[in-house]
Amino acid sequence: MKSTIYLLFIAAWATLSGCTGMNVSSEHDSSYKFSQISTYQWIDAPAEILDKDDTYLNIDIQKALNKELSARGWNQVLDHTNATIQEVYFIKLKELQEYTASANADQRDFSGGFTYNRDKSNWGYQEREPDLNAYTVEIGTLSVLLYDAKTGDRIWRGSLQTKLDRSKAVEKQLDLIRDVSRKLMERVPAT
Repeated sequence: MKSTIYLLFIAAWATLSGCTGMNVSSEHDSSYKFSQISTYQWIDAPAEILDKDDTYLNIDIQKALNKELSARGWNQVLDHTNATIQEVYFIKLKELQEYTASANADQRDFSGGFTYNRDKSNWGYQEREPDLNAYTVEIGTLSVLLYDAKTGDRIWRGSLQTKLDRSKAVEKQLDLIRDVSRKLMERVPAT
């Protein structure tokens, strides 16, 4: 009975983590009263970050973040004197190799087959491991930082990492951007 419950838990966890495919992390200043935030101003990330070849800004990300912040009741302002907090974001992209191979016995049996040995002039059967498939995947990491506008102290940092697929339709990519922004901004404390 225990092993059945354990297996169901593992299957449910694998299904849920496979669906999201997003790694989210955040940290915040526990002494800061997030409930006092009413306005925010976008600021640029330092040149040391933005000048790197793997770092980008994207207007669609900023629009999606604005929508999430607006849903919290926060209003964007252009002047830092009117801002409760200042916010910065940037995106880092990198390519990684991912490898897949069939792991079950049926696929291994199928991958073997009859071979002709020219030296011996006869046919034989040879087992062989299935081919290893290599894929290049693009990983995007969105980082958002919030600073108290008066003191300049960082009050929150969050990042979300996920696989990207630029071959998908624009609508699907925009859905991912909205989902990423929502999941990341959910980590900002409300109080």
